[in-house]
Amino acid sequence: MVFSFVAKMLTTATILYSALSACTAPNPRQVRNGHGTLSAPSSGSIVSQGSSFPFEFQDSNWCEDGYSAITVWLTNYAPTTSSLNSTGQFPEGEYSWYYGEYLIPNFGLPVLSGSTPPPSSLVLPESLNLSPGDEAYLAVVETGTNCPPGLNIPPQYELTDLVMTVG
Repeated sequence: MVFSFVAKMLTTATILYSALSACTAPNPRQVRNGHGTLSAPSSGSIVSQGSSFPFEFQDSNWCEDGYSAITVWLTNYAPTTSSLNSTGQFPEGEYSWYYGEYLIPNFGLPVLSGSTPPPSSLVLPESLNLSPGDEAYLAVVETGTNCPPGLNIPPQYELTDLVMTVG
């Protein structure tokens, strides 16, 4: 009798777990509403093509990772999270310039061997078809993986951006 009761409880628990797992199956692309902070350049800064401008990004590190992956882009429109594809990238033709992927060490950790930390400045390329007075948007996508740990959640993306004026 006890065995039958335990078997029924385990069966019920298994059914409930399966039902809940199906209801909360992760989306292949998850976008978070929070975001990091672009401290430099200042929004509205005037930047000439071919010149460098300061770059400073403070990640939100919502996953509390030892290292935060970011990608840095330039667009000619105000980007939104719907601008990103399923891998957290801007699709080809939807961005003006790709600065690259960087890894931010958190909690005082050293730079990870083989990785590139964010630079302290970037250059507005001369090769872009921009005129003085045009707006260019600096966009940073922060990627969180396996957050929260152990739940097999697909990567999550946050977008931070600011506008610059071409001088």
